[in-house]
Amino acid sequence: MKRFLLLALCIALYSCQKDVPTDPFDAEQLVNLISTNDSWQEEYSDANITTETRYMDEYQGERTIVTLYPQTLDELVIIYNGNQPQELYWNKSGQWKTASGTVGQPIEVLEKANQGPLSFYGLGYDLPGKVKIDSGLLANKNITYAVRPTADLIPSKFYGYDSFETQSQEVKDLKLFITRVQIDFPEGENTPAP
Repeated sequence: MKRFLLLALCIALYSCQKDVPTDPFDAEQLVNLISTNDSWQEEYSDANITTETRYMDEYQGERTIVTLYPQTLDELVIIYNGNQPQELYWNKSGQWKTASGTVGQPIEVLEKANQGPLSFYGLGYDLPGKVKIDSGLLANKNITYAVRPTADLIPSKFYGYDSFETQSQEVKDLKLFITRVQIDFPEGENTPAP
């Protein structure tokens, strides 16, 4: 009987931990945790989570905004549409990451992860420097990256709305780095906002 109780306890402990991210700053694991666990915020009790609801022009409607680690380098924002998590993003070079790349890294990290060509939209686009991935390993992922040049002089044509291939020497001279990472949640998940 004692062995049965011990086995039941071990199974219960294991099942409680299966949703816990192995790396708390792995954003893809966080998306999965939020999508499958109503009480995900308990795993981030040290994150000083804030919640606000306001009208957002880009969605032309009201959204709930949940922020983890506000006003720190680890700040991460989750946008909810009603009870459904819609997207999360970060644009600071803290600890958040994806398997493909993170804020502060050069675009070459994305090119290597994609194993295929990349391009980016100009700095006048709705999401300035949005990386366009039409083929390769990252093409069907729900992750969007944005880049920005570190070059001292940026030719004016890069401030337009056109798309630019990252393989050209003129683009390489811009020394692009990742400035924002956004992950969209799978549709149909109904996880209440904290």
